[in-house]
Parts: sequence; C-alpha cells; structure tokens
Amino acid sequence: MANKKKNESTKKRVPISKALRFEVFKRDSFTCQYCGRSAPEVVLEVDHIVPVSKGGTNDLFNLVTSCKECNRGKSNKELSDDTTIKKQKAELDKLNEKREQLEMMVRWKEELQKLIDQQVDYVNDYISSFSNWSVTDYGKKKLGALIRKFGFPEVCAATEIAFDYYYHGNSTTWIQAFNKIGGICYNRKKQREVDGNKESS
Repeated sequence: MANKKKNESTKKRVPISKALRFEVFKRDSFTCQYCGRSAPEVVLEVDHIVPVSKGGTNDLFNLVTSCKECNRGKSNKELSDDTTIKKQKAELDKLNEKREQLEMMVRWKEELQKLIDQQVDYVNDYISSFSNWSVTDYGKKKLGALIRKFGFPEVCAATEIAFDYYYHGNSTTWIQAFNKIGGICYNRKKQREVDGNKESS
C-alpha cells in the first residue's frame, strides 16, 4: 500500500521547464532564499514552497530558488506560513510594479506618437503652403521616421533647404525635393560631427 501511494505521488509531479526555472532564478537574483549564497558559489535548484507531496504545484508563486544543499536538507518540510506569505506578497508587489511600469511606458509611447503626428502635420502644412501637393500617408510615415531619428527642428530645416533648392513648381521636382529631406538631415549631422572634431582637436 505504501509503495502504491509513492508511485501515485511520483506520477503527479510535473517537471519544471527550463524557461520557468530561469524566471525563478531571475526573480530571486540567482540567490538561495534559505542561506543567501548565490551562483556560481553553489549549484542552484528550484524548490517548491509547498512540497509536491503536500499538494504543491509548479505555479511561480510556489517556487523559490534554493541551493542544492539547502534543498536536499529541507526534504519535504514546508516553509513557515509567514515565510510563504511574505514571498508571495513580494512576488505580487514585483508583478504590480512591472504592470504599472508597462502601463506608463505605453502611455508615454502614445503621447510621443501624438506629438510626432502633430510635428508631421506641421511639416506637411509647410510643404503644402507653397506647392499644389500634400504628403501621402506613406510620406507621413517617412517623415515620422526622420523626426524620430534626427529630431523635429532638423527635419524642418532640411525640408526648407530641400524645397528651396530642388522644387521648381512641378510634381517631378516636388518628389525629388521630398526625397532629399532624409539625405540633407544625414549630411548636416555628419557635418556637425566633423566640425565638432575639428574644434576638439
């Protein structure tokens, strides 16, 4: 009868994947949560807070980093309730912090995109003010990429140079002028770098 129960318990144990082990190690800073030693000083393993033999699962909240010595010595003894609660609370706090930071990053990207869209519209209005053509949606995406790379003031300056020099009132020269904006931004940036090197030498 005892052997049968042991076999049933063994069947219920689900192996911990490498990806999950890595997540546990990262969360615990590759440090044994029992003795405080860390890799490569000791060999680390993933331990169950609530042992599998007592119903513990492979849920991230139930896993903890342990060195081989502590894990073997612990056997199937359960951590104190207080320790379990503290570790679960710490994990929840980390997850909430990550979620809040992700939400802030999403809001920041949305606000940044709105700003870039406004700047693209400004450049488009400038081009349309002295020509019979407006920038297409594809062209606006191109302008947005240039603004991200070189900055809004630089794109404005390059646009003015391009249309002043290349545009002569027809669609062919309009396209030519528009396509020159990126190259002018690049050349102006390189020239500033050259000038800066001359001043520092």
